[in-house]
Amino acid sequence: MQAETAWVKPPLQVGGLDHLAVQAPCINIYGRMLPGITNVTDRARYYSFYPWLMWAFDKAGYREFNDSFVERFRRADCLFCLIAQRHAAVSGGDAEDHAAAMVGSETLAGVARSLGNDSALRLSDFSLREGAIKRYFANKLGGLGQYYLGVLRELSILDGDSSSGVRYTRQVGEVIAEQMDANVNRQLFMNAVDADLVTTSQLDELSGFCPCQLCNNSGEQQILGELFFVQNGFDESEALPRRKSLQLILHLADHLCASDAELSETHFRACTYAGSLPGGAPWIVPHSLSATRDRWAIYARNELLSLAVQGLFFALLDAYEASAMRFDASADIADWFLTQPEVSEALEALGPDTTFSQCVADSEEWLPALMRWQNSLHEIQLTERIANLSRGKKSADSRKDIVQAALQTLIALASRNTGTERQYADLIFEEEYFRYYPINLESFARNASGSWASLNIRDVLRWLLINWGLEMHLRVALRKLRGQSQSTFRIRPSDRGMEVIAIPPAVHTRPRFNQAIRVLKDIGALERTAAGWQPSAFGRAQLELADAS
Repeated sequence: MQAETAWVKPPLQVGGLDHLAVQAPCINIYGRMLPGITNVTDRARYYSFYPWLMWAFDKAGYREFNDSFVERFRRADCLFCLIAQRHAAVSGGDAEDHAAAMVGSETLAGVARSLGNDSALRLSDFSLREGAIKRYFANKLGGLGQYYLGVLRELSILDGDSSSGVRYTRQVGEVIAEQMDANVNRQLFMNAVDADLVTTSQLDELSGFCPCQLCNNSGEQQILGELFFVQNGFDESEALPRRKSLQLILHLADHLCASDAELSETHFRACTYAGSLPGGAPWIVPHSLSATRDRWAIYARNELLSLAVQGLFFALLDAYEASAMRFDASADIADWFLTQPEVSEALEALGPDTTFSQCVADSEEWLPALMRWQNSLHEIQLTERIANLSRGKKSADSRKDIVQAALQTLIALASRNTGTERQYADLIFEEEYFRYYPINLESFARNASGSWASLNIRDVLRWLLINWGLEMHLRVALRKLRGQSQSTFRIRPSDRGMEVIAIPPAVHTRPRFNQAIRVLKDIGALERTAAGWQPSAFGRAQLELADAS
């Protein structure tokens, strides 16, 4: 029998995300609340530019999807970004209105700024997949292939793929393309793409393509408004949550502007969770939007649970790495961590021998009212503290504060929960979903009122460190290794005991809020005032839609 000896190549080590599978329910919820807008589809005008470009190519006779078509497309994608960057450079004001999140900006922003009044540049110097001086984007179809194609297919604006070709749809894509075409210089744009050359003066003449000009094209503004707010030909039931969420954001923007408060993701999470505005005044929404705010409040509650659990994992790994100790089992690491002075101090503040149920009862003495989310002991502020400390300088004091804030957050969540209603209300998850994502509001409620209730807070912390910390991470990392052949271990077994690979900070999910705000600005639904961003006349018309129930 012949034996052959060979080396086994280790799996690729990557950073990975959601190392405890605790963020997945949050991502699931916000994905349902804002369908058609993703974390990478930042600009509304790409929803019209890409179908317009395919339509314009069709009109010009460029229909065969081959290498020549792809290179022509990439030159056009480059040119679109250059127009926006040039307009930002010469127009003044907020550059983000023109060029924020434009595909290729990292490469082309400096190029546009360096252009003189009589300059010219070759688009292929940046668009070529091979041989470019500095390639603007790696994906074959640029920003369309990387970011927008999936969403535009989902919305029936485009069809096809990067292998067989992409086409605009007659029923939707062509209609949007024609509306954009009414206010841009198609001939000059296509001439520059065909010539592979554009001058500074031509970029200035093409400024109508800049995303900031979308709201000056009434037809394009109207049809994209109908798209995002699910009206007329876009009124599909699956998309209705997008309309309601955008309306909720507009409603909040109006109130925040009136109180000189920033329209931000942080405020959105806090206001939806607590049902109140900065300062504690109640945020009274129309009946038609109350269910939408309730669903976003569930997202925010799950987010608080996520931050607390991530914070404990961070503190544990940070202390373990700093100690240079090595243990073979998760339980041994947790037991060692519980003996550390910073953990003892954190537990002392709550009473290490106090049962979890008594800690919940005692929270009446320190936990502010739900609506008072700016109070430093409110769970909103406690989790912000966890996130900030885990990004800052590592120290025993920081670990103490993180552990204490995480436990207080869990106590607060248990205290706020009546225990009678479904934790996710009318949000339905697939069967077996929570088997893959065991840390969730349902399991938290069961544990808080069940097995944790009679345990002292020290033993609850030990349970969390082992079951929702180290052991959970190992299961998640093994699942990713099996499914993706990539190693995302942040701590793993070795012949020297468990060793830390990296310490992930506690981070928020990104609920597409910033992308939604950018879309609302682009279509002119939000306007800038001295006090901040507020709904425009166009935005108020969307907010007051009669069929918004």
